[in-house]
Amino acid sequence: MPMYPIHPCCYCEDSCSTAQKVKCDKFLAYIQKLNSMKEQRVLIKELRYLITEKGGK
Repeated sequence: MPMYPIHPCCYCEDSCSTAQKVKCDKFLAYIQKLNSMKEQRVLIKELRYLITEKGGK
């Protein structure tokens, strides 16, 4: 079973909108890590969440 990187928003105290989240270095590094781990299922889930604008806190 692969170890998923911890979602950066879990420990971030900022309350970000979707637009802010896509500019966040920690969030982008998380997305890149998912891609490099070839975890497309999780990656697609995260991206779908952002696209539907539910990604903001």
